[in-house]
Amino acid sequence: MNPTDFFKTASLLRNKKHQEHLRTSIGRSYYATLLYFRERLKSKGLEKTIQPTQSIHAFVIDCLQYSEISEGQKAAIYLRDLQQVRENADYQLDMVFKRNDADDALKKAKTALVDYGKITNERENQLVAKATVYAQKKSWI
Repeated sequence: MNPTDFFKTASLLRNKKHQEHLRTSIGRSYYATLLYFRERLKSKGLEKTIQPTQSIHAFVIDCLQYSEISEGQKAAIYLRDLQQVRENADYQLDMVFKRNDADDALKKAKTALVDYGKITNERENQLVAKATVYAQKKSWI
């Protein structure tokens, strides 16, 4: 499955008016983006091998952030913002979400992928090299 297929679900649900739909739309936008970057790193040889199912969010976001490559750092900012909105949607049951919130999450998620898509192969290899050093220090690989 392609992680970006979750954008279809996010798009469909953002058109609904009920909280469960809007909240799920926000979550799918976040996970489409997180999983896209996880798979992108994996395709370049960087994969969390120690306790691979634990702390995957931190692994992806921190590897991008601490790569010291601007495209990765920008992607990490998008992911952190999306993660916060997703956590609010999942856990803050007293909060009221509107279609605008789901629209913003979907737009931010897609923008993260478009912006990162401009990275050159050379810079992405540098990103992975620096992120690998960071992941080793964190005992993730």
